[in-house]
Amino acid sequence: MSGSHLDAAAAALQALDTEALVALYAEGFAFEDPALDLTIGTRDELRAYFEGLFGWADVSFHDVAVFSCGNRGAAEWTWSGTSPGSKRRFSIRGASIFEVGASGITRETIYYDPRPALGR
Repeated sequence: MSGSHLDAAAAALQALDTEALVALYAEGFAFEDPALDLTIGTRDELRAYFEGLFGWADVSFHDVAVFSCGNRGAAEWTWSGTSPGSKRRFSIRGASIFEVGASGITRETIYYDPRPALGR
């Protein structure tokens, strides 16, 4: 089951489809972005996070590869765009670690260095 959820998440991420992505998370999920010291636990918060991210100029997610084993999985991805603060182009490689249940993604933690996107 986790492989299908993660494949759908990869497709939604690359399509910048907020609603399709948010729908893949189970009730009571946890989304963690340690680089920004951020933990999200509601779909409304997650929707706002992705809408803000997907609204950046020239933003894209590409080179997305997902792997799953049982109820756990991982994804590698590249996030590119133009920084709203510095107006400079950036490209960042990152990874997500997932836990998936029958009703969807129950936990995701993302790892990346946000400094290029923040103009630092």
